[in-house]
Amino acid sequence: MRIRFFLTGSALLLLPLLGAARPAAPDDPQAVKQLQELERRLTEERAVWSELKQHAQTEAERAELAAAFPRDEFVPALTALANANKGTELAARAWVDLFRISRLIEDRALHAQALQRLTSEHVTSPEVANLTLMLVYGAPPWTAPDGAEALRKILAGNKDVGVQQACLAELALLVGMDESFGEAGRAEAEALLVRIEKEYSDVDFNAMTGKQFAAGARHEIQALRVGQVAPDFELADQDGVRFKLSDYRGRVVVLDFWGFV
Repeated sequence: MRIRFFLTGSALLLLPLLGAARPAAPDDPQAVKQLQELERRLTEERAVWSELKQHAQTEAERAELAAAFPRDEFVPALTALANANKGTELAARAWVDLFRISRLIEDRALHAQALQRLTSEHVTSPEVANLTLMLVYGAPPWTAPDGAEALRKILAGNKDVGVQQACLAELALLVGMDESFGEAGRAEAEALLVRIEKEYSDVDFNAMTGKQFAAGARHEIQALRVGQVAPDFELADQDGVRFKLSDYRGRVVVLDFWGFV
């Protein structure tokens, strides 16, 4: 079971490094209506588009679908709303919508822009409460560098205990497990796990103690990365016959884990 399944999504983003955050201005009712209509249409479009993407069988078909997404119908309008209502909850919501679109269509420039605006202008907004988890869990591989940098900024600027725990956990797993970070990433992950052990030793840390989380995450990073030999285990099949994973070495094996808590 991956440790990350225990992680909560209650994360905010980085407090601006240049001074304290200011209260957001009130949302304009007309702008709220415009955003609601955009989000309604976007929800419908995403549902249809996602269904089509699930049936795409080749990279060419997936690329064609990404190009076919009606980007110009949503991105300019959402960006204009965010810029016109800078500092409001409406702007934060619009940037989160743009962040989600960027991942759907693999628009790296839009992804970087949305993250920059969210981390610099809307760190305390409820609209970005789940962003820390979104940066890692289920994220496309190409988003890893931006995700790690955003998590580092959050740790540096947001002192809320829940946010700190989520960021420490997610960042450790991201830089420790993703091979693109190499040895430097694993060294950073180990430093984060040591910090978790020190600061949250025997207190609650994502539904376990800090010691327990660090031990599990360390094992995952050291033994369960992509490309390593899977640890052996022994179980009984539906007929009660014992078997080991190593019995199938050299053959294709699909493991389906479910029912975790």
